[in-house]
Amino acid sequence: MTKTFKLACWGVALYLAFPLLGTGTVNGTSRQSEGSLRGNADNGKELFTNYTCFGCHGYTGETGRGPRLNPPRLNQERFIAYLRNPPNPRQMPPYRQAEVSNQKLADIYAFLQSLASGSPDAENIPALRDILGESPR
Repeated sequence: MTKTFKLACWGVALYLAFPLLGTGTVNGTSRQSEGSLRGNADNGKELFTNYTCFGCHGYTGETGRGPRLNPPRLNQERFIAYLRNPPNPRQMPPYRQAEVSNQKLADIYAFLQSLASGSPDAENIPALRDILGESPR
């Protein structure tokens, strides 16, 4: 494994290991909890294109050189927090509130949730079943 890949793996592992802190307030005003936002998949599709997310993650969120986003592995709140403060900003730019609202990120999340995965389920991959010793005999 390359040093960059190892660092990226550690960054993701550390991020997922620590729970998010409370939402609190920013500049004396309450923030709406990211988990309470209702995303709009149609708006999210347009935003996914406009912000060129497809450039790294592919049009289906699973075919690009960047991490797979389809199906989403984080809940909406963690997804938004990750985009605000990615572990490696040279590979994934941080999206600040002033640039992209929580609602827009919730819309992108809704779009990702709406996508059908083109990848087979793990139980339908013969080589994986062989590795796990679960092949039908």
